[in-house]
Amino acid sequence: MKFFTKVSAGLLLSFGSIFLMHVTVEALSDDRPRTLEEKQEMADKAIAGLALGLPAVGFGSWLILGLRHQDQRQLTSHLQSTFYRLVEEERGQISLLRFAKEAEISGEVAKLFLDSKAKEFNATFDHGRNGGVYYHFHL
Repeated sequence: MKFFTKVSAGLLLSFGSIFLMHVTVEALSDDRPRTLEEKQEMADKAIAGLALGLPAVGFGSWLILGLRHQDQRQLTSHLQSTFYRLVEEERGQISLLRFAKEAEISGEVAKLFLDSKAKEFNATFDHGRNGGVYYHFHL
């Protein structure tokens, strides 16, 4: 389903952009004087291009934003479950390195997540003998 949504969004953005570029090129090309019929024909083409291009680009953008929000929710859910599992296993003590490894994320992202959880749960942290950072969550 995700693949289908990505392909659909890409096609919509591509086709919508083509229609909008066509409208722009037509509007900016050829400065010669035009008859009333030519002006009406250009206006009709512009309206058709906008009517087809804007909804396609808008819907394609909406699909991409939906995918982005879905990915963010999945990442948050993954981090939460990993966090609570490690808190249980380690009886409240989590190392930054272990959390990053278990969650399969960078150390920077792990630190940001654990810092926010430390504030949320009023946890403490210290530096181990080997230089690692340990968070202590009180159960």
